[in-house]
Amino acid sequence: MKNLIILLFLILTTGIAQAQCVPDIIYADSTFGVWPTPQTNFASGEVGVPYDEVVNFKVPRDAGDVDPAAAGNYIDSIVLSSITNIPPGLSFACDNPTCSWNYDSLGCASISGVPTANGTYQISLDATIWTQIFFTPFPIPYSFDGYVINIGNTGINIINLDEAVLELQNAIPNPSNETTKIQFISNDSETISFEIINLLGETISFSKMTSQRGVNDIHLNTSEFSEGIYIYSISNGRIKSSKRLVVNH
Repeated sequence: MKNLIILLFLILTTGIAQAQCVPDIIYADSTFGVWPTPQTNFASGEVGVPYDEVVNFKVPRDAGDVDPAAAGNYIDSIVLSSITNIPPGLSFACDNPTCSWNYDSLGCASISGVPTANGTYQISLDATIWTQIFFTPFPIPYSFDGYVINIGNTGINIINLDEAVLELQNAIPNPSNETTKIQFISNDSETISFEIINLLGETISFSKMTSQRGVNDIHLNTSEFSEGIYIYSISNGRIKSSKRLVVNH
């Protein structure tokens, strides 16, 4: 029994040690930032393979560095309340139990674990900025979005939602037998038309949808399509993007 207790203790303490991170002092001279940036993005992973990504923070003094609408208000602290849409099997832990950092301080959070499902996961770092307005503590919700974690071969590597973008991805699987998933990236919520034509130029399917900011999924049933090559397209009225889909039953 004593040996079992010691073993459990070692497992628990090892897990805690692995989950915690240490802020990288290379960012100490920065005014404000989150690293990696959405342009650099998070590392990809594989199902069944241990994953670990460290996110570093530098908290500014002026809230306007985070949200221009709050310029002129001093930050007391920033609290990381959640990381939305973490791939199954992963979790996050901070370098302190409350996931909070005072102004002009460094902090970090570690996203780690063993992924259990393939896919493209749009990640959002959801925080609360605590400032003062007329000497009264005031919370400002803020999300650092534009991040993606790919588990398995998904085709999406970089997403920058600060730029105008409507980017269509390759269908998976392709060739398709019964179903396939088509993903596209939009930097805004807007009306998107989705069309499939055959090589004769005939429209096989046409629909409209409202995109969300970030990664969007279209699940397509190809079981009733004839074998052959099709062209699928998305358009927001300004940008149109097309790719090829092979149906092979």
